[in-house]
Amino acid sequence: MLSRKETILKAARRTAQEARAAASRRRDAPSSRQAESGVRSHRHCVVCWTPIPLDNDPPICDKDDCATMQEKKERSRRRLTFMMYLFPAIAVFFVILEVLGPSG
Repeated sequence: MLSRKETILKAARRTAQEARAAASRRRDAPSSRQAESGVRSHRHCVVCWTPIPLDNDPPICDKDDCATMQEKKERSRRRLTFMMYLFPAIAVFFVILEVLGPSG
């Protein structure tokens, strides 16, 4: 019969051996997820979610509908950005006018 100390020591050695074996298997295995899944690296069209190459810029597929929709989204985004700067600028202008007051 093994003592408690010997039992723990035996379990620790077995765990260490299993960890070394797992690390060795990981080192020998392909490192990328692509090799594991068999799917090439890609991204998806932001409109229809069709797989497209990584280097597509803007990130849309070759469909005309997707290009049109992306152009609309981009115009809307630019307009919103312009408004987000314009309205606070107008508010600051009116605050400055109020602080300076009438000069008469």
